[in-house]
Amino acid sequence: MITPQRRLARLLSAAAVTLAFAGGAGLVPGAVTPAQATLPQVRGVAVVDMQKVLADTKQGQAARKKLEDSSKAKQEKLEQKRKKLEADTGKLKSLQGDKLAAAEEALQKEYMEMQQIYMTMQQELSQQESRVLEDIYKNCQTIIDKLAAEKNVDLVLIRDDSTVLYVEPGLDITAELVKRFNAKYPS
Repeated sequence: MITPQRRLARLLSAAAVTLAFAGGAGLVPGAVTPAQATLPQVRGVAVVDMQKVLADTKQGQAARKKLEDSSKAKQEKLEQKRKKLEADTGKLKSLQGDKLAAAEEALQKEYMEMQQIYMTMQQELSQQESRVLEDIYKNCQTIIDKLAAEKNVDLVLIRDDSTVLYVEPGLDITAELVKRFNAKYPS
């Protein structure tokens, strides 16, 4: 049976071995490694909520409307194709033999075409969205550069629930970014 004293002795031995291999770097107060000594001091940090920028800028709103319109048009085209397939499926009941087999084969082919159209539409919408987001991000970058310089900020993070859990409201520059973005890029 291992006594608490023996367990403590083993733990201290393991710590001593670890310190010996690591050289105690960073554990002794006042000990600074050369890599730490060369890091610049960060003057300030700010955050930007890009989802809010996309939702609140005129360019973002116009882009969203354009994407929605494009998506709606593509979905209507797909819906027409689906209705035609349903109508053709209903006609199968009156067929028999070779005509039924040929009609089923033709329907299967049309169904596969419809799936291909759907996949192509999804890719097109995704590419459209990527281009729009890229343009907005590029436009934001120039404004953020100026804002960071004005506010003596060395680091601007994108506010996202999975990466930035808390931020002091005064560090969020989103509203100022949206205001300047709308002034510079009215639409």
